[in-house]
Amino acid sequence: MNTKQILSETYNLILDTSILLGYFMNEGQEINSLLEEYVFTQESKIILYGHNLIKTELLYIICREKGMNNAEMVLKKIENIMNIISDTWLFKKAADIKFKYPLAISDCFSISLSLLQEWPILFLPVYELSRDTIEKIKKEYHAKIY
Repeated sequence: MNTKQILSETYNLILDTSILLGYFMNEGQEINSLLEEYVFTQESKIILYGHNLIKTELLYIICREKGMNNAEMVLKKIENIMNIISDTWLFKKAADIKFKYPLAISDCFSISLSLLQEWPILFLPVYELSRDTIEKIKKEYHAKIY
């Protein structure tokens, strides 16, 4: 399933921090035009979900790159468009994934949220997760990782 198809068929979505960073820092990623068309528009039918580690990563990375004022502006935008899920189950499943796979803890939380809600999660291709790791996680947890 390609990204455009996922975005056109889903109503609930989780975006990895690297996708959000690329979008809000205008990095010109290929996915940005699709995000404009399907997610970050008034007509969007997609509801974004995330967790506090995504907000933490966005804040400190943007602060390092563009200063605290810019980081706080992006954080306010995120808080207006993303529903933050905080659940006891997330940390347990994230810990289980982290134990088995060499991933960033935030990625483990995002995958955990995806599993909890049975929603798709988008990562940048080969940026953080190898195809092999993605396939193993998909098989073991029945995750919808793209």
